Amino acid sequence: MFKSFAMKASAAAVCTLGLLTAQVAKAEEAAVKIATTNWADVLAVANVVKYVMETKLKQPVQFVQADIGIQYQGVARGDLDLMVGGWLPVTHATYFARYKNDMEDVGVIYKGGKNGWAVPAYIPESQLSSIADLSKPEVKEKLKGTIQGIEPGGGLMQASEKTISAYNLDMKLQSSSEAGMLASISRAYPAKEWVVATVWSPHWLFQKYKMRYLKDPKGTLGGEETIHAFGSKEFGKKFPKAHAMMKKFNMTLADVEAVEMEGNSTNDYATAAKKFVDAHPEKVKAWLAK
Repeated sequence: MFKSFAMKASAAAVCTLGLLTAQVAKAEEAAVKIATTNWADVLAVANVVKYVMETKLKQPVQFVQADIGIQYQGVARGDLDLMVGGWLPVTHATYFARYKNDMEDVGVIYKGGKNGWAVPAYIPESQLSSIADLSKPEVKEKLKGTIQGIEPGGGLMQASEKTISAYNLDMKLQSSSEAGMLASISRAYPAKEWVVATVWSPHWLFQKYKMRYLKDPKGTLGGEETIHAFGSKEFGKKFPKAHAMMKKFNMTLADVEAVEMEGNSTNDYATAAKKFVDAHPEKVKAWLAK
């Protein structure tokens, strides 16, 4: 009798486990998979999108951390549903050319993005104002022959390699991460040491530090960029309400920087996004309009 009871209990446990597994799988399947990186602008936009989808559309969202190249590949293959940091026409041109036929350009999120190399404002402009000035021996020595970069897969890093070649610079592009790039500036700034870094706008660092872009007369780092949302070919069919919202979703540079500043200062982008959305009902109304 005891054996019979144990067998029944075991069978019930297996059934319960199976049911839970199926429920988890169903929940994961029902979530919009949005690709993210630890770049401030992507975190700001992705968290706003997530908060609106979850609270206004009751649509679960799952963040998937991935390098930018993997994001394009994942969306094109349908493994990811959405990415919100596609920079065109220059920064991600290589990725876009490769995957554009296998994904949907859902829309422009904001305009006015900019890539470049920047230095602290305390470095005399008379000595360093343009990328060409980096070829001066005295300038190179003060910068220790290094340009501080970010993740090696980023479009800005690819453009930076081309820039070094175009300007015939004898400088090393140091691969790192956004956090590593920011750390190099934060270490140099108090002592007014020289540093040059790959940066972009919008970014909260321009609110915290006085920085200036180096002039790029050859335009190898690109001009004004527009930031797109790209979805998988199935995104609209799988999540019609979320797709309709994203077709109307847009922010300004100031919006993105506001969420960035709050998210960076509190280390809580989710709460920063909530504060922004709750403070701008008119924007939410426009995003959800039918």
